[in-house]
Amino acid sequence: MAMLAADFSSARRSDWTLPVAMYGAYLAVCVFALHPTALSMAKTWLSSSSYHHGVAVAPLALLMIMTRPRIDPATGPLSLVAIVGAAFIWLAGRAAGVALVEQFAFVTLLIAGAWMMFGSGAAKLWALPLLFLYFMVPFGEVLIPFLQMLTASAVTGLLNFLGVDAVIDGTLIRTEAGLFEIAKACAGLNFLLAALMVACVYASQTLHRFKTRIAFVMIAAAVALIANFLRAFLLILIATVSDMRYAVGPDHLLLGLVLYAAVFFILFWIGAKMRKPQGVGFEHAPVRARRAWRFSVAMAALVPVAAVSAYAAFFIDFGLTLPAPPKDISLSAPGWRVLPAPQNWTPRLNADKTSSATYEKLGERVYVSLGYIVQDRQDREILNVLNSAADGDDWRKIADREEVVYLFGESKEIPLEILAGPDRRRLLVMTAYWRGGDVYTNTFAFKWAQMIDKLKGVNPPGGIIMIAADYAGDLSEALTRIRSFTADIESFAEWQSRMRLAP
Repeated sequence: MAMLAADFSSARRSDWTLPVAMYGAYLAVCVFALHPTALSMAKTWLSSSSYHHGVAVAPLALLMIMTRPRIDPATGPLSLVAIVGAAFIWLAGRAAGVALVEQFAFVTLLIAGAWMMFGSGAAKLWALPLLFLYFMVPFGEVLIPFLQMLTASAVTGLLNFLGVDAVIDGTLIRTEAGLFEIAKACAGLNFLLAALMVACVYASQTLHRFKTRIAFVMIAAAVALIANFLRAFLLILIATVSDMRYAVGPDHLLLGLVLYAAVFFILFWIGAKMRKPQGVGFEHAPVRARRAWRFSVAMAALVPVAAVSAYAAFFIDFGLTLPAPPKDISLSAPGWRVLPAPQNWTPRLNADKTSSATYEKLGERVYVSLGYIVQDRQDREILNVLNSAADGDDWRKIADREEVVYLFGESKEIPLEILAGPDRRRLLVMTAYWRGGDVYTNTFAFKWAQMIDKLKGVNPPGGIIMIAADYAGDLSEALTRIRSFTADIESFAEWQSRMRLAP
């Protein structure tokens, strides 16, 4: 029996059966234990055109690994540090409700698991394919506003250079033919991610110098951005010159496909010029394992994953019967008359209870929308993209800015959004969040406080506060109205007390 146990715990160096089977079991445990994260990634791949490539990442990484020399598998005990670290980062992301942190940690667990099951030699040999797995994470959303503004500025400059009168207003471009929007789908994120992904595969397989690979990936990013500038520029130019007869229907998509093909043709042409036939990369050199593969060491990789999953289930995701929200969550502002909610602006609020109203004082109006969430949870998150001032239909965000606003007895630097609506109307919207007895205008500070609370098993009620004012010309007029209203509203403690006492 002792001989059998020794044989089982120390696999032969040339035998891949047990390491592969153990890594498969490790993957299954990660997916099952952290299934909310895995499912959210998969849903994004299928639902967003910017992230369809996520489905192909793992197969491509496997193909890249198969082109490397065969190695002797060996467990890598040092990888346990990476597994524990990634597991705790996943737990922190889960508590804070930051999907991106969860997803990066999840992929890091997959990479660290390969290091554990196949050894340090394999981790070095497969470094590029394993790092390539990070393309499974639907990242880049934070870049979209910047890419929109960059594209709008580039397109406006090109149009004016050719003598076509164009005026930029945030992400909107006005020409003599009409108003054009550089929408989120036109920001070029899909161009950029696809080009980077293809460039990484090409560089890994054909370019063998580190500096050459980095240069090629940077060139790919530049080509993708320029291609998207040209696509948006040509569409608006053609639509303007043809008086909106062309570039507004199926040809809109056709031009995008043509430029996609051109981007990849240019990248492969540049890659061929940068490629040198002689020499191989260090990752193609043979690797021999320094230690045997041990089953007991491999089993240790499962413990951190199972531990954080259990902690999240009992302290973060576990909820008793949810209390009912207060019947009245409206704000009181002495001197302001409460009128019905505006008919032409309805923000998206995914909350347990919502309230909207118009407040008027001396002919000046502001619009207030509130969302109350009894407990922050997966289908009702306080700070989430589902809670948005812009509805995406009548109102679209075209710019951001920050201003100091006196709110609940304290001057705060508050982010403001500028929305464009029907009939050239503009709306200035300030958004604040509250949780328990604290008000937040900084999203990072809110998420940090939420993470600390949830890790302790504390999950108080919270909500969203949106205060808006419309304007036609001067934005400062709307800002003055918002400041006037926030200076008059009741204190946060009075509002909380009134909500708790509401029948």
